[in-house]
Amino acid sequence: MGFDNRLTAEQIAALAPGDAVVIESGQEFNRPRCAAGTVIRVGTSHVDVACDGQKGTRYVERYRLRDGLREGKGRAELVRADAGHLAARGVAGRETRHIEALYRKWHRRPGDLEALRELRDAINEHLDEALVT
Repeated sequence: MGFDNRLTAEQIAALAPGDAVVIESGQEFNRPRCAAGTVIRVGTSHVDVACDGQKGTRYVERYRLRDGLREGKGRAELVRADAGHLAARGVAGRETRHIEALYRKWHRRPGDLEALRELRDAINEHLDEALVT
């Protein structure tokens, strides 16, 4: 999360009910995630945004008008919907999730050479693809 992609106060104030927004969270864990939301209400000092939960539920989050930061739990902010940037981040995340899972598998059993070989092969494959493109 940073100032480079955060919505400005003017952009947030211009939001209207029904507008789609992008929410970035997870930076405190070094794992930024982007989620879509819909503006449902604009108040004098805040914007209420409806989001989909992980189990299909809908919930409402409140963001400050002056800086776009979420009020209450955890750190999240409203960011620009730069399709290229978000798409690239999503693709990279999907590609590396497999590697992360293999790492966790090996980390649980450091003596498992087969798990270590799988991890090495996945990393090499990922690097080879990255160097070609």
